[in-house]
Amino acid sequence: MRLTFAARRLLGRIRISGRPGGAGRWAGPVVILAIVCGCEDASAPPPHSAAELEAAKAQLRDHARLRTFEAGLPFGEEWVARVPDDGELRALYARQLAGWGLFRELHAQADRILSEDEDDPWGLYVRALAYLAEREYSAASEPSLGAWAASPRPEFLAAHIESIRARGAEHLLAFLGTLDSATLAAPEILAMRAEIASQARYELGDPTRADSSMASYAELRDRWPDHIDGYLRPAENLFRANRAEEALHLVERALARTPGSGDARSLHWRILAGSSLPAEQRRPAVEASMAEFVNAAPETARGLYAMAEAYRRLGDGVKAAELETRVVERAPHSLRATLIYQNEYLEAGDTMVRLYREEGHDSPAFRAQLKVVRDAVDRYLDRPIYANKYRARAYSILFEALNSMDPVPAEPLAEAVCGFATYERAYPVNAFGIGAAAMADHTPYAREAAEIARSGLQTVVDAVSMDRHLFRTEGEFEEQLRFQLSQVYDAMGWGYFKAGRAEDGRHVLERALALEGRNREARYHIGQVYEHFAMQEREPGEADVAARWLDRAEDHYIAGLANARRGENPNQAAIEALCERREGGRAGIEEYLATLGQRDRLRRRERILEARVEATGTYEPFQLARLDGSLVDSAELEGKIAVLHFWGTWCGPCVVEMPEYQKFDLRYRDDPHVRVLSISNDASRDVVEEYLQRNNFDFEVLVDDGYVQRAGVAGWPTTWFVDRAGYIRFVQRGSTMKLDEEFTWRVEALHEASDGRP
Repeated sequence: MRLTFAARRLLGRIRISGRPGGAGRWAGPVVILAIVCGCEDASAPPPHSAAELEAAKAQLRDHARLRTFEAGLPFGEEWVARVPDDGELRALYARQLAGWGLFRELHAQADRILSEDEDDPWGLYVRALAYLAEREYSAASEPSLGAWAASPRPEFLAAHIESIRARGAEHLLAFLGTLDSATLAAPEILAMRAEIASQARYELGDPTRADSSMASYAELRDRWPDHIDGYLRPAENLFRANRAEEALHLVERALARTPGSGDARSLHWRILAGSSLPAEQRRPAVEASMAEFVNAAPETARGLYAMAEAYRRLGDGVKAAELETRVVERAPHSLRATLIYQNEYLEAGDTMVRLYREEGHDSPAFRAQLKVVRDAVDRYLDRPIYANKYRARAYSILFEALNSMDPVPAEPLAEAVCGFATYERAYPVNAFGIGAAAMADHTPYAREAAEIARSGLQTVVDAVSMDRHLFRTEGEFEEQLRFQLSQVYDAMGWGYFKAGRAEDGRHVLERALALEGRNREARYHIGQVYEHFAMQEREPGEADVAARWLDRAEDHYIAGLANARRGENPNQAAIEALCERREGGRAGIEEYLATLGQRDRLRRRERILEARVEATGTYEPFQLARLDGSLVDSAELEGKIAVLHFWGTWCGPCVVEMPEYQKFDLRYRDDPHVRVLSISNDASRDVVEEYLQRNNFDFEVLVDDGYVQRAGVAGWPTTWFVDRAGYIRFVQRGSTMKLDEEFTWRVEALHEASDGRP
């Protein structure tokens, strides 16, 4: 009954804002237009002529093409109030709502159109826009395809292509191959072709696709110079590739055509704040652009929020807060207000993570911050949140804080896990795996925790499948799917065991390990189950059976020790306790553990050396600048073993392993046969220099100029180990707990393979 009470408390805190039902209709009551506008007025709309209506539709199309959604939204509101029964007009107004990301209001517009005709292509198009704004891409596929089949308009097709982006570049390119030349030449489809080429550049590992993408954007600008996507999308790609000057040129060309576009201005401010301008010139440049925007566009919550974000990037929290206050006063129930409400708990959560990294789990500052996070999340959850999907991250951070408390508060943790599992869809394994396992550990609701985990299996499959296009091979996709499912089965099995269903728990945990043998938590949990079975063998003649259970537990703990990751490994304490239990004391434990450590090193080294790549190519040549501006040419690496480490200060796993990387760099700094280079993907040299100085690091850093994109590096950190002939022989993707040791093994292996050379 206590969980039912907790669940009721949880539901009582949630203000239902509605979710699309199974048939695509809204399941809950929604107040839509009263929030954004007042367009369903009871008074008679003013008269209009057919010519005026067509002119209004043309103007709404212009607003979409120029991305002037700040002006387009109120203009569309006015016309929908005057002509409420024109589906095309509502759809063009909906495009303005999509520019604001207002998926609730988009669903309401779709409902209104489809209430008259459930197959109306404009209504289906708006439904697709709603799902796309909500990032429910697979749900957008059917209505967008239906709209295009009923009326082959390019905007309908563009929505459908966006909905199937997750199916991968090969699927998208094949789909484009089915379209006729006239359709492919439409501006909306030309923009999508450019996006697909950029996507294919990474997924297919073909750098020439980047040129194809830029060529398509150039064609879009030449043929439709007022189609602003032809400027902003390539500018975004250039800026991400650290080609800020080229990006700035494109955005300024766009602003000459659309000075009142919040999208163009936001990108302009981002580039200026992170550009090569001297630091003292960045704020004046941003504020001059802001003044132009204020003169060109009506004041809206969207525009105020964008300016507040720009001030935060400039480090002026006071000015940002002033603008955010105006947003909340203007529209307290709006999407932008919700994003502002998030800031408090997100900042509290960031501080919690920083204190953990810097001071550790037991520091008073970290312990105090846990309550700060809890209070900030509670305040957020009591606010008028735009939509329930914006609760997911709050519950995630709340769970992290509660799970770190000592003691863990059982009832609040159960509520947090329930909320986490209810709303988390971006990376649901955290809720249905880690969250459910913690609930089984720290609350009396182990059975319910197991059911939460079981209910999330399909959700996890769907989430990983949505990202299928991000994996280079089917094998990598399968590996990630097995890894995540293993975590969920682990939580389910542990919940069953803690609820008194030991045999059920055993079978489910064995399934978790069959999916992923490196799951150290599952190793620990099944070891605990085997120790439990050993305790059940109480009769004198059953001593051998009990010993066999303990042997099996010990084997799992040892295997769990071999799977080193960051964070405390429960198998370490478990094997020490088991050793002490079996030997009647701690004598000899240290020697025994030392042998386990050596076995772990041998296993890891064997696994790493087995991953040597034999059939591979050379890497993309480069000329990259150091932080002081001097150049390093990849030709300097000829005849040497090279280690190229791709990282960024924005990358959490990169930052965590940097002390180990510093040790590794020092190891080979004076070796004439080895060259260790790091390539930073940060947008600003200032950020890197400040980071190095703050942490007393002095390893060599090269500045990315788009090389990362050209070379096909798609994840951080990534490290290449290159032999003397210039061939990549080892690749480390992601961080590693023992970087210095494991990187050294790779370098020494390349030394040994150098035909007797030193």
